[in-house]
Amino acid sequence: MPKAVCHLVYNRFPQDPRVRREALALARQGYDVHVLCVRGGDEPDEELWNNIQIHRIPLRAIRGGRCRYIYQYAVLCLMFAVRLFTLAFRYQFAILHVHSLPDILVFVALPTRFLGAKVVLDLHESMPELYLARFPRGHRRIVPAFLLAAQRLSCAVADRAITVNEYLRSLLARRGTPAERITVLANAPDWAANGRAPYPNALSGLPEIIVVGGLNPERDHPLVLRAAKVAHEEVPFRLRIIGYGDLAYSESLRRLIGVLGIADWASIESEVPPEAVQALLRRTSFGIVSYKRNPLTEMATPNKVYEYAASGKAMVVADLPALRQLLGDAALFYEPGDADSLASQMIRLLQDPVERDRLAARASEIHHAHLWTTIEERLITLYSDLLASRPAPPSS
Repeated sequence: MPKAVCHLVYNRFPQDPRVRREALALARQGYDVHVLCVRGGDEPDEELWNNIQIHRIPLRAIRGGRCRYIYQYAVLCLMFAVRLFTLAFRYQFAILHVHSLPDILVFVALPTRFLGAKVVLDLHESMPELYLARFPRGHRRIVPAFLLAAQRLSCAVADRAITVNEYLRSLLARRGTPAERITVLANAPDWAANGRAPYPNALSGLPEIIVVGGLNPERDHPLVLRAAKVAHEEVPFRLRIIGYGDLAYSESLRRLIGVLGIADWASIESEVPPEAVQALLRRTSFGIVSYKRNPLTEMATPNKVYEYAASGKAMVVADLPALRQLLGDAALFYEPGDADSLASQMIRLLQDPVERDRLAARASEIHHAHLWTTIEERLITLYSDLLASRPAPPSS
């Protein structure tokens, strides 16, 4: 009988690319994979997707102030605890894989240890830095100190921790989590590199710049639109920003397009199915990875970097520590918050095919250094080690 495992994530599934990759990898290895997540729109409460059983709770992730976060995290933990209680007895999970944020979600999984389960904490981001990024003013000492203590305790009670990059792994190690208990699984896509697409785009006769991903304030899409307006005055192109996010934020971007007078060649579009992302990125002339500068983004290496690299694309990237550490000379960097800096680098890639090809080749090297097949092996090895360390069931 296959071992049952359950992923807990405060996000939609299968839309979350990191959770989707890990769940599919485990399903391919014969695990009975379950995902407990939040529901979006008209999604069903229960769904079987690619041999993965999805269990959704009626809660949406909505951003807001401090009270909103406290309320949502409290309701999330309560609803997950109730649902997991029934699922754990039914399926006898061998491993509970908790995706942070929030870190405290790991405590919802701890009671399953009485049933013999192992607990993994997968930190997509760092909670103390998230708070400082969202709320830069007020309570700068008390709340971050509490969140730091919660992060340390969450990592301590989990059997193993996973992070997205070496930058975050080093940070957790400095904060007290033994480095040997931390595994790095990069946000690399689980699709093969297909080489570089022709330039300019053959369908429109003009370069096309496509940004696919979450629509949220950290990504600083208004800066991208303002920079694009400047760059477009030098070299015509089409800009498409595609993704899922808060409706009010998406509408504010559409209004900004109108204010800037760029609606003829720039658009904000709704999210596409995960399987459509690769084809879209194959069409883009180069990639843009935009971020505001804050404590959270300074340690971020998002899915999009690896997806552009897997597509063999040159990139213009926010100059932040973790991204600089990952990419080195494999990308052009712009100063976060500076539209002219971003526009200058966009113009450079639009006008210089030699530089574009050089960076595309270097991006492909980054991809080959972070192949999903290698990352998948680390995940499977981690699970095998955890299963081997479980106590043997009592003999009858």
